[in-house]
Amino acid sequence: MPQGQRSAVDEDPWPHSVTDDHIRWAALTLGLPQDAFLSKDGADPRRDVLTCMETIDVAACPGSGKTTVLVAKLAILAERWHYRTRGICVLSHTNVARREIEARLGNTSAGRALLSYPHFVGTIHAFVNEFMALPRLRSLGYPIKLINTEISQRRRWSTLSPQIRSGLDNNRHGPSILSVTDAHFGVGALRWGKGNLGPQTPTYSALTAACRNSIQQGYHCYEEMFVWANDLLSTMPKITSMLRGRFPLLFVDEAQDNSEEQSSILYRVFMQGAGAVTRQRFGDANQAIFNFVGQAGATTDPFPDDNIKRDLPNSHRFGEQIAHFANPLGLCPCGLAGHGPKHPLVSGATDAPHTLFLFGDERIALVLDAYADVLLETFSDEELCQGSFVAVGQVHKDGGDDHRPRHVGHYWSEYDPELAGIDPTPRTFVQHVLMGQATAASIGEAFPVVEKIAQGLLRLAVTAPGTTGTRARRHSHRYVLELLECDPRIRSCYSLLLSRFAFKRKQLTRQAWATRWRDAVRRIGVCIAGTALSNPDADAFLEWPTDANALSVRASGVGSQDNIYRYCKNGREVAIRCGSIHSVKGETHTGALVAETYWHDHNLESIKAWLLGDCSGADGKGVRIQGRLKLHYVAMTRPTHLMCLAMKKSTFLNTQGELDAAAVAKLAAGGWRIKDL
Repeated sequence: MPQGQRSAVDEDPWPHSVTDDHIRWAALTLGLPQDAFLSKDGADPRRDVLTCMETIDVAACPGSGKTTVLVAKLAILAERWHYRTRGICVLSHTNVARREIEARLGNTSAGRALLSYPHFVGTIHAFVNEFMALPRLRSLGYPIKLINTEISQRRRWSTLSPQIRSGLDNNRHGPSILSVTDAHFGVGALRWGKGNLGPQTPTYSALTAACRNSIQQGYHCYEEMFVWANDLLSTMPKITSMLRGRFPLLFVDEAQDNSEEQSSILYRVFMQGAGAVTRQRFGDANQAIFNFVGQAGATTDPFPDDNIKRDLPNSHRFGEQIAHFANPLGLCPCGLAGHGPKHPLVSGATDAPHTLFLFGDERIALVLDAYADVLLETFSDEELCQGSFVAVGQVHKDGGDDHRPRHVGHYWSEYDPELAGIDPTPRTFVQHVLMGQATAASIGEAFPVVEKIAQGLLRLAVTAPGTTGTRARRHSHRYVLELLECDPRIRSCYSLLLSRFAFKRKQLTRQAWATRWRDAVRRIGVCIAGTALSNPDADAFLEWPTDANALSVRASGVGSQDNIYRYCKNGREVAIRCGSIHSVKGETHTGALVAETYWHDHNLESIKAWLLGDCSGADGKGVRIQGRLKLHYVAMTRPTHLMCLAMKKSTFLNTQGELDAAAVAKLAAGGWRIKDL
């Protein structure tokens, strides 16, 4: 690769320019053709993004290769970076960018450099915690045993008197109010009767006391980290210049999902006032799904800024038909152009049979099998083996048995929502093991299981009242080894646990858990905590998960612990990963099924007009419809070859109770094949 001039003086925090030769090198490093980002006419918008060294906002449509472009640019910069104490900061909501770097650059010097000091690649929460919130908490003398909203709020609630809890119940308040909104342990404005609860009332004082005591004991909520980070910035304003000096170049991936809280603190740290860093944000405003309900989007520094916007308008993921389906669902339809997929089907077909399944209430359980039949019909054995197939819905957690299908579990009773998130937090130790094994199977390494087991043991240890706590560490396994150093017998037990479930990948059964491993894990936890673990929190964490169906072995003999629905017919098999729409954000799949679910109304039914092509965009529509459109826009832009929907048959019935012929004809004309189950 051509090397840039390296100055001995910190005149500029990054290379002066990016040339076409640098771009070709990056493409080859990523395993792409050397001219992948360079069109023959020189008009590829990705080249413009790769060469730009100014503050910009990149508006990228689904499948435009946004993350690939970002990783390519990071590789170019890292290869030519010459500062030992100043680095590149890369932030997002999930670790997708970090995983992409690990997967595609892990064996290169650029990749190793990016994932180590002085650079930082991780989530916004991880950045806020590491550089601001945790240092502030420690400076105030508050330990950090656990950062988990649900557990911390439950502990705080349990310390309130019955009278206080009764009053809160009567005013429709639960444990979720027990998060501090300022450094003085206030919990914000609370509705009380026809007004708000006064800060000087006994009830409000009890709430602040419960939060204060919890924080002093080391139990914190996720969102509270931003409170302590802002407190640090207010009390020590010089920290801003220190962080800008450390990270003069900032990349923000999935910027459309930044909440006001996240956007404002990043703006305060990196952009406000004089001395702003160079920032490049990547995202798609039509895919802003993480803040569509209950959170305010960014208003301090919204994305994108039209004054500095660069567009990546062409999707290389899918063809024109899928683009035609998805484009009307964008809040601001962008004329989505499908320039893919990269590889045609083995059958030679130019397009897959995009299918809309219609079902009655009694036929919900047949939907996944019908979808699987279409997959077997469409794809060759090699494509089924190498491809990726998903079935997702807007709602995936069990909210009741009414309004069927309410959630993903109504399509498959063995579905476990706790295992479905991008970075989920398991409720039990058993789920730590299962999630680690599922991740390990997908990447072929044992490390995810080792870390999940270690994280589970540390969570178990801090359930004991009065424990001295465990400090937050980046590598949980190493920390557990340190804590067990003084007891070779327990350390040997820990090694045996890892050997069986991380290295040998043995299946953890309910019987083995009850007769052997639960007590062994408890003994390890006792050694880490330094005290007995005979309390309700520890017992609950060590229980076999209550939704046993999700962890049972299917009649075929294949386990379903990874939320994979396996379907076999005539000697051919296909695996379908089930989950929420949120869980597949940023992913690419060969085929996708988007299934009807319920939130206030049935979600797909609510956007029927957009699916028929009668509506486009969301001008004048309410927040609820906008949320549904964003989510289903994301879902319908995941697949490369096959798009399927599953909807209630009643959605398309006329007043005589028959299928509306005009609606069916319109769907067919728009490219859908209709299958009535």
